Amino acid sequence: MNRTTYTSRQRVLAALDRREPDRIPFDLGSSIETGITAQAYQGLVELLGLTEEADETLPNLFLTAAGIAQIPENILRRLKVDVRGALVQLPSEPKPEIGFENETTLVYHDEWGIKWAKPPSSLYMDPVGAPLKGELTAERLANHPWPDPDQEGRYIGLREEVERLHDTGCAVMFSLYGLGIFDMALMIHGIEDTLMDMGANPAAIEDLFDRITEFQMRVWTNTLEVLGDKVDVCLHSDDLGSQATSMMSPDMYRRLLKPRHAELFAHIRKSAKTDVKILLHSCGSVRSLIPDLIETGIDALNPIQVGAANMDTKELKSEFGSELSFWGGGIDTQKVLPHGSVSEVKDEVKRRIDDLAPGGGFVFAAVHNIQPDAPPENIRAMWEAFQEHCSY
Repeated sequence: MNRTTYTSRQRVLAALDRREPDRIPFDLGSSIETGITAQAYQGLVELLGLTEEADETLPNLFLTAAGIAQIPENILRRLKVDVRGALVQLPSEPKPEIGFENETTLVYHDEWGIKWAKPPSSLYMDPVGAPLKGELTAERLANHPWPDPDQEGRYIGLREEVERLHDTGCAVMFSLYGLGIFDMALMIHGIEDTLMDMGANPAAIEDLFDRITEFQMRVWTNTLEVLGDKVDVCLHSDDLGSQATSMMSPDMYRRLLKPRHAELFAHIRKSAKTDVKILLHSCGSVRSLIPDLIETGIDALNPIQVGAANMDTKELKSEFGSELSFWGGGIDTQKVLPHGSVSEVKDEVKRRIDDLAPGGGFVFAAVHNIQPDAPPENIRAMWEAFQEHCSY
């Protein structure tokens, strides 16, 4: 048993260094990838009787549009969450174009020219219009109105917010919008066209990837200058897997994305004013890509989608645990958390802890965001089981 007393920050950083702290760190709500939807959160706090007045936090319109709850500090303390998170702001210029189609469908055009829509039947804003769909020519790429990474509205209030978060004694995670190089390309060019052109028109795709990479590098430069030494973990999101397999072969990843990921992660480390950790979020079955992902310089992988093919937690820990930490995988959110019994939820939590925790290298979080269909009793059972089994 580890009897050393750790702060939350020390606990998280020890886990990311693949050492065993006093207990497994716990994350809920630090990012758009490790959060809880507003509906599920409301049900949980009502069940637990945690209805105290919310503390002040920096509001983020992107989280609101995504349906993710911004958990106040008093609730985070009650739930013993070890991580706090901040997210770059949406630009103040150009003004967002928000309106309704057919009087009921909420529509939003973002700074990239992507159209998002939320019909009454949906809980989320989904991309429905790709501005560069179709033939991807050099002329179209050159003439597209690319967003300005230096727009000052992105950074308003961030320094004060991360100082507040740092003062909690917790590890501070910072992320962009949850959309990475590959993800943004899919949104801008369309899923089918992007995947086709990665094989048929790689020069144009590389041009697109480079423009997105340059934008993100510049945003990280500006952000890390603002944040100073108050950030511990930098999160990059790029969904490279489907439920059954990776979205591309390892060879295609090595040719088109790996060099850009490596460049971006090296840039983040160089721009940071402290020794930050790099966390990559990549949904789905990504096991075939993990050796290459490790070589890009990441410290940890999220969400460990245990219900996807070839993502067995015991095997992943055995194969990659000496080089990679696992942030997530604490409970399946596709079947067990929403549809399992309380006892099944608790058994699942114990199983994932047994698989991923030995030797350190594990931050407990659910597999991606907790969805509205998760009963509050099951979310409470997840938390109770974690508290029971989290000590080293």
